[in-house]
Amino acid sequence: MEFKDVMQARYSCRRFLPTPVAEDTVRELVALAQRVPSWGNTQPWRVHAAGGQTALAIRQGLVAALTGGQAEEPEVPMPPSFEGALMERYRGLGIELFKVLGIGREDKDKRSAHYANNFNAFGAPALVFVTVPAGQTPYVVLDAGAFTAALCLAASERGLATCVLAALARYPQVVRRHLPLAAGERLVIGVALGYPDTQAPVNGFRSSRAGLAEVLTLTGF
Repeated sequence: MEFKDVMQARYSCRRFLPTPVAEDTVRELVALAQRVPSWGNTQPWRVHAAGGQTALAIRQGLVAALTGGQAEEPEVPMPPSFEGALMERYRGLGIELFKVLGIGREDKDKRSAHYANNFNAFGAPALVFVTVPAGQTPYVVLDAGAFTAALCLAASERGLATCVLAALARYPQVVRRHLPLAAGERLVIGVALGYPDTQAPVNGFRSSRAGLAEVLTLTGF
């Protein structure tokens, strides 16, 4: 595929097949994503991938933490809320997604189940966690974001699907029970990785994008 085709093909997958992702495939995807730029080539990200029973145990642990009412302890601050156009897009995503899922506005049980499914990584057979060094400026998170985006694009080119999920980083203590994150690493984000269930209607959903007029300012051209 050409790069523009890869960009168009990538989407947030919300139902995965149980088909395992091969270790060599994960290695290849991470190696490709390594080519992204970073400040002074510092490459501050570290990557922890989990598959098989380890991924399942993490997913189950995260759901248990949520449903058990445990306090969230993210290691990188998450936005408490959004305002203006950001909130409009955030709400718009939820409205359109719930339409596809057939979840009514007042159906609190189904809404809660969908939220919990985020922590279950939508059944993904593999999980990829991205960390940065503790004590650094937010620029290392910028670099980690670039790596994460590249990983998702590399997966899409290979016919795999991804979903970037803050839910996977809300209970880092669960992740640390199963993966060897060093004390000096801070968990930024988790990515669900696997093969998409193409028969699931939710995987036909595509979120909208802001028009160029909303995001682009051209000066001196």
